[in-house]
Amino acid sequence: MNDKDLKIVSHQIRRKPKNAIEVANYCSYGFPVVIKAFPVLDDKPFPTLYWLTCPFLIRKISSIESNGGILRYEEILRSDFELYSEHVESNIKAREMIRKLVGDRAEIMRRFEGIWIGGIKDIRYLKCLHLHVAYHLGGIENPVGRLIISDIGKIECADGVCKRWNIR
Repeated sequence: MNDKDLKIVSHQIRRKPKNAIEVANYCSYGFPVVIKAFPVLDDKPFPTLYWLTCPFLIRKISSIESNGGILRYEEILRSDFELYSEHVESNIKAREMIRKLVGDRAEIMRRFEGIWIGGIKDIRYLKCLHLHVAYHLGGIENPVGRLIISDIGKIECADGVCKRWNIR
């Protein structure tokens, strides 16, 4: 990740990401929306491969979560076998991506056993809606993320708010 993107992301999430690899998705204004993180931090598994950094999307999704969104999307998954199957496949693809990044560090991969995206231990439940959108926008097709984006409709701000942090 280049210095400019790192500075902007640090402002967006209000801290410097220690294990950021690259920006996985940019908005039409050219600012980071999703970053990809190395799945090991301080020699421990870090199961959140993609982070949502866009302040606009973070606010929108936080609003959905605070209005019962997690339970609503869990119910959708429970009632739609095809969607649930896509959800499982998304989690499997995320684990494969982690395996590629971690390489031959078997001791680390063993610690990922039984853990799904974002550290979820029971795949039937959702921990955080932000991470599902991040995975979807980051490049791993995620049905929950796709549904959330569809529900939000507009996925970026109207004024490029991150330009205030566009520090050279």
